[in-house]
Amino acid sequence: MAMNDQEILDQLNAEANEAFKALTIAGVNENARKGRPFIIASDDVLPEISVAMDLSISIMTVAGAMGTGGPGAAERIDKATEMGIENRLCASVKMAAYYLQAGILPVPDMIITTNSPCDAVEMLGQMMENYQPWAKVPKFRLDAPHGREAADFAYFGSQLKEMALAIEKVTGKKLALKRFTEVAEESNKQAKLIMDFQELKRAVPCPVDQDMARKGWEMARWVAGTDPAVFAKATGWLERLVEMTERRVRQKQGIDGVAEKVRFLWYDVSPSWGAKLFPRLQKELGAVCMMNYYSFANWLPIDTSSMDALLQSAAKKYLMGTPMTRQAMHSADVYCEDIVRICKDFKCAAMIMPCHIGHRDTNAYHKLAKDTCRANGIPFFFIGCDVWDERYMSPDVVFDRMKTFFQATGLV
Repeated sequence: MAMNDQEILDQLNAEANEAFKALTIAGVNENARKGRPFIIASDDVLPEISVAMDLSISIMTVAGAMGTGGPGAAERIDKATEMGIENRLCASVKMAAYYLQAGILPVPDMIITTNSPCDAVEMLGQMMENYQPWAKVPKFRLDAPHGREAADFAYFGSQLKEMALAIEKVTGKKLALKRFTEVAEESNKQAKLIMDFQELKRAVPCPVDQDMARKGWEMARWVAGTDPAVFAKATGWLERLVEMTERRVRQKQGIDGVAEKVRFLWYDVSPSWGAKLFPRLQKELGAVCMMNYYSFANWLPIDTSSMDALLQSAAKKYLMGTPMTRQAMHSADVYCEDIVRICKDFKCAAMIMPCHIGHRDTNAYHKLAKDTCRANGIPFFFIGCDVWDERYMSPDVVFDRMKTFFQATGLV
């Protein structure tokens, strides 16, 4: 008997939630026991390379972010501060720093750090590089440029090549052209499916909760890096999501149980407490969040014509398509142009700028974003919360402030 749409959504969510366990601190320890070379990275590392080289990679900022939504999160965040981690630092990085300093991480075969996307992640990388119990662990540092010209992509492509050679030296695993091409082709399928879903959810009413885009992205990017066997499974997950969404668009169906009244852009990461906010906004106000950092797909295709083309196009995808790296590593023009583009393409009636306490780059853009919205007739609202620690501002307070904003502007 065929499943209805809600049953399909339930199944997709269950599979994603199960997959995300690999990103937690328990998953990090499990990754170290998989019998293949195990690497710990400070932040996002392209999964195409690790999958092609048959490695397991755990990303510490992701593990930290996952930890902020788990039991005992507040106590661990506070312990990181007691260890000397600056109080205003992003809580996901504080959690990752706690995991490091508390000595509960497995010793990796190699450490990869990067200067992107922000100063907090760079600081975490420096902590990893200088952590004495890992003093003898081989290390490689990626240097991401701030530009978006061909020379920048060529430079970072050369960085990825050096990284692959360093991994080969440590692990004996080679980045073979044939395997790298196969993985890149699979990645391109996933990129197309994610872009297809993004286009489909532009429909009015929005057919499926936008958070499904984030889950698909994280499965294809972060979970895939933990285990090469998972990589192709993300393609099937995305195919089922797109097939169901296409059907809902044809039938002009919106999100079940939601009478859509207003669409808005939440331009930051989705909070760890988002399940307490966004469903309530939908149900009580008909306010639908159409986009956040990790739901905005800018995935560029990887050119498979040669090894150099693979590396340079993968570099471009990393620099211009990775959430937060795209927003934080480049000029304010990229940030502001994305706001206008998203609001126009997805018919967002307002821009919500959370200004997460740990995102100093976002806070620096506050006036520029406000002026951009004013110039384009987009109602703008600044909050000032902590997306990883609800003690700073509770979901109830955020809801009340957003409700007042929507009412004051006549949007609901």
